[in-house]
Amino acid sequence: MDSTPAISPKIMGNAAALCPPLAFERTPGAASRPLPAKYRRRHPEATALHRVVRDHVQDLLAEARRRYDSGAGYPPFVEHEFSRYLACGMLQHGFARLRCPSCGTERLVAFSCKGRLCPSCWARRAADTAADLVDRVLPEARYRQWVLTLPWEMRYHLATDKGFLSRVLTTFQRTVAAWLRLRARQAGLPGGETGAVTFIQRFGGILNLNPHFHTVFLDGVFVEGQDGSDGPRVFQPVPAPTDHDIEALALRLAQRLGKLARRRFEQASEELETLDTDTLPLRSVSAEAIQIPGPRAPRHQTDIFGEGPPDDQGGAAPGHKPLCARVNGFSLHAARVVESSDRDGLERLCRYGLRAPFSQDRLSLTTDGQVRYRLHRPWPTPAGRTEIVLEPVAFLRRLATLLPAPYQNLVRYHGVFANRSRYRKALPHPPARPKNARGDDKTPGDRQLPNVPVTPKPGEFRKRTHPSWAALLHRALHVDALSCPRCATPMVVLAFLTDPAVVTRILDHLHLPSTVPTIAPARDHDDLWVMDDNGVREPTSGYVTVGRLALRRRRPGARDSRPGPGPARDPPAVTIS
Repeated sequence: MDSTPAISPKIMGNAAALCPPLAFERTPGAASRPLPAKYRRRHPEATALHRVVRDHVQDLLAEARRRYDSGAGYPPFVEHEFSRYLACGMLQHGFARLRCPSCGTERLVAFSCKGRLCPSCWARRAADTAADLVDRVLPEARYRQWVLTLPWEMRYHLATDKGFLSRVLTTFQRTVAAWLRLRARQAGLPGGETGAVTFIQRFGGILNLNPHFHTVFLDGVFVEGQDGSDGPRVFQPVPAPTDHDIEALALRLAQRLGKLARRRFEQASEELETLDTDTLPLRSVSAEAIQIPGPRAPRHQTDIFGEGPPDDQGGAAPGHKPLCARVNGFSLHAARVVESSDRDGLERLCRYGLRAPFSQDRLSLTTDGQVRYRLHRPWPTPAGRTEIVLEPVAFLRRLATLLPAPYQNLVRYHGVFANRSRYRKALPHPPARPKNARGDDKTPGDRQLPNVPVTPKPGEFRKRTHPSWAALLHRALHVDALSCPRCATPMVVLAFLTDPAVVTRILDHLHLPSTVPTIAPARDHDDLWVMDDNGVREPTSGYVTVGRLALRRRRPGARDSRPGPGPARDPPAVTIS
């Protein structure tokens, strides 16, 4: 029998009113952190992207080889990237075997391709790079994102000429850095040094080729501390820019980059006179296509986005975005700011700059086999278009254009963050994250794949360490991949299997597909066209495009590069504009 005296509800209510509300968090922010989601293996063979690639990639490559008399086609790395993507995430090519030591539940994790076409591998690389920037490179300070968009006349040369891209980026970075140092001197901070990290993006919102820069600048400068030049540097913020400052910087960038573009166009025109245009996809743009603005930026000029510079009275014009200016096709935006205490926001901003060219969740197939891509936001036109529809080969052609060349670094470091900067070791170290680099307490799963950051000594730069696959999933998506779905016990890795015979035997035992999906061969070029009743050639139903069709014929008198006897044929090819 329980002898504990009962407490009346009245007394309990009075005690609750007298006691202050209590909140206990084992780690800061643990109460508001999302709960870990269950891990689900991705099935790439069931996605629309995988189906389009395996059904039409050979058509894309064959069309590219027919485009030139030499039969060169795309560079080898393009075909290699498509081949790597088709093998990514497929259990038939090998997997890691995980087992729960408590209940015996097993899990198969397929290997990844680590290529630049696969959205999953791109997202993993973006999460890894963003985590490295926040944990090792970027100290605790206030940061501002500067986005520079360039005129369409420059985009082809920026995408194909790495030297020209580097010169444009260097000019942009030095212009903004000089303005920040001037701003610091005006605030009484002489001798300050700034730094930045640039994410080069080659794509636009509709899968178009649009090289532009997302640069995360220090919104201030690092100055010498009280200990002198040998001590660590101290960050000092500078006043935020105004709309007038952004206008002046956009005008200065348009003048400097316009001169660079004109010199590049003149050089391209000279190259076209000496090179074989039948084998090289060079493009000549007139030097007068880039209009270099005068001393003052044009006012009351509205573009297709409905934007314009501030009016003469200092207020914003109708439809004008704050801290955004456009001058002769050059666009500068600097409204995104991350405070020094918001390290998670800084990591999200870095992942945004490192994101993939497209989202696989917005891809789908229509009933007639065309590719529908839903836009992230309505396109800024009067019609407000929310999606684009492309025939499969045209869609793959756009993806091939967006692939960066091998060994092309899409992340650049400037100022105090540069590799050879003498101020790099004098910067304060970024604040250390929890022991497992996930943002929560250490779990038993970390014993399998540990990731313990080492606190560097004063004056020593921290070396880069790559977080584990499970740690990145937990950090970016809050998914615990090493937790058993039945008993929540951490799973252990039994083996990494790549032997085809063993892999096939295990998959057959688990009643999983043991053969890879078949890649469709290239269709004959004449099979893509049929004759109507009037004898006019038109594309077959599987290749009808939505929108304006542009039928392009080969150069008259060109030899047919296809093998086999018979006279040269000249069928047109379907493109979309």
